[in-house]
Amino acid sequence: MKCNICEVNKSKYKCPKCRNIKYCSVACYQNHLSGDCTINNQDTSVEMVKNEQLYPTEDTIPSEKLNLLCYDNRLRELVSDSYLQKLLEKIDNSTSPNEELEKAMIEPIFEEFARRCLEIVKDEN
Repeated sequence: MKCNICEVNKSKYKCPKCRNIKYCSVACYQNHLSGDCTINNQDTSVEMVKNEQLYPTEDTIPSEKLNLLCYDNRLRELVSDSYLQKLLEKIDNSTSPNEELEKAMIEPIFEEFARRCLEIVKDEN
């Protein structure tokens, strides 16, 4: 699938804010954010809160906890790894994400990534 911004290169990422636009590079992402992105951070947080209130389960993670993922230095280091990025992209673009997730869990870097995410968002109780 081609980048929705430049329409030249293969898309590698999906906008984390609107989840609609696929892009290939930082330059295309910044271009998208400067004008095309229709959902801002506040709207995303509001939507998360709405979903938590409408369909909460015992596994629902509050948006405040999810936001902590953005500030963890080790998690940032892990997601900068190109191999992990490819694994995440494969899961995100898959028609069978649960199967791809199971395959990824045997990879040490993905296991560390998942473990770190869970450590950050775990309930203190």
